[in-house]
Amino acid sequence: MVENEEQETSRHSFLTYLSFGTYNILWTIPTATMNLFMYFYYHTIVGLAPVLILIVVAINTLWSGLNDPLIGWLTDRNFKWTRKWGRRFPWILIGFIPQSLSLIMIFSAPKLDPSNPLPVMLWLIISLFLFDLFITLVDIHVMILRADKFRTERERRKYAGAWGFFDMVAQVLGMLLPPLLLFFGENNKFSYTVMASIIALIGIIFGFTFIPGAREDKIIIDRYYSRKYERLHIFKGVWLVIKQRSFMALYISYVLWLCATTIMTGMIVYLTTFLLRVSQDEMTLYLAVFLIGSLVSIPIWLKVLKKIGDNKKIYVIGSLLLVVLIFPLSFFQTQIDLLIMMLLIGLGNGCIWTIGMPVLFSNAQDDFLVRTGRNQKGLLVGTWAVLSLATAFIDELLITTVFTLTGFDPGISDYATLVTTPGINVGLVLLGIRLLLGIVPACIVLIGAIIFWRFYPLTQEKVLENKAKILEMGF
Repeated sequence: MVENEEQETSRHSFLTYLSFGTYNILWTIPTATMNLFMYFYYHTIVGLAPVLILIVVAINTLWSGLNDPLIGWLTDRNFKWTRKWGRRFPWILIGFIPQSLSLIMIFSAPKLDPSNPLPVMLWLIISLFLFDLFITLVDIHVMILRADKFRTERERRKYAGAWGFFDMVAQVLGMLLPPLLLFFGENNKFSYTVMASIIALIGIIFGFTFIPGAREDKIIIDRYYSRKYERLHIFKGVWLVIKQRSFMALYISYVLWLCATTIMTGMIVYLTTFLLRVSQDEMTLYLAVFLIGSLVSIPIWLKVLKKIGDNKKIYVIGSLLLVVLIFPLSFFQTQIDLLIMMLLIGLGNGCIWTIGMPVLFSNAQDDFLVRTGRNQKGLLVGTWAVLSLATAFIDELLITTVFTLTGFDPGISDYATLVTTPGINVGLVLLGIRLLLGIVPACIVLIGAIIFWRFYPLTQEKVLENKAKILEMGF
């Protein structure tokens, strides 16, 4: 039965894959902009101390640890509109515009009073609360819908190609555009508000292109009514999520990979400003080379995956290769070897980018469905939605620790100010930036790869066995 199911042609059109893939632009543009500039903006432009930024992020992470699974649990049921519009689609419609607009608030901080940083901290935490609320509302339902819509391994690998392509486009827009949109100067607060406004508008436009692919057809909707609905108790559901090895092993490794790449992304602006001492516009060159490497690698990794047919093995190989490629980044000497390193890192990074979310996470959702016997994955995906917040806390904890140990004071926005500030050990500050570029993220990815290799239980045989059981269960 599984063999036949895997050989079927997809019932979805090419345009459906294309439209659904554009979600990556809607989600990745604001998150890439956040990864690139949020810490730098509040640290060097607004002048908020790293420890205070960390406190705000920690509070937001704790809130999201409760909020995100709760949203998944509350919305993971049939409503009166479900029969007509579906279980996921209405929530996506409600959330995608406020998600984009909340980015503007984050980059519109009030002026900092050094004697009373509380107003800026409150502004940041409220804006992060709103951003997380709406991006979670959308993302939870997109992730569940992805697994429900693309059922076979063939469909998921086909979608992975579209996912990877649009994610690269989104990273290009999210990383390369913001530095070019600082029209009023790199040290001008208003420039960042304008930048965020334009990025928000782009996100909304691509949100509308995502709508056709996000529609739930009759086949998907009928699955929601295939059995009598018995709501999974929230505490029992959380315990089932924690007990699921396939989810937790993937979750931890993916958090650590995201943490590493987020640190590296956030350090690019520090790299150009303090190590290379060039305009922030020039960071687009290094990001472009990295993204080109990733984009080129997508069809290569998909071809390798198709040939070997083992999701876990390829993910482990890609992770270990990425570790080897990231580590030397701390020791670059010239712009030429830096560009070569960025290209190679992109090639290695493409594996995790392509396989992790669209393939492995969909398989973990199938595993949860088989284990619980219920098509209620809201808690599982709600826990996954804490991913970016856990990532933000870990990476900003590490950045704060390094910057504190190296004496990198807030409010220093260029190299000239760095060398003229009394009591600053310039060499130590620059060393900290180098460590955060290469050695630290390489170690983080290595830890994640080891955890995934050791604890992820879904062999390819188990993946196909789960699909057969899901068919028998009527889902």
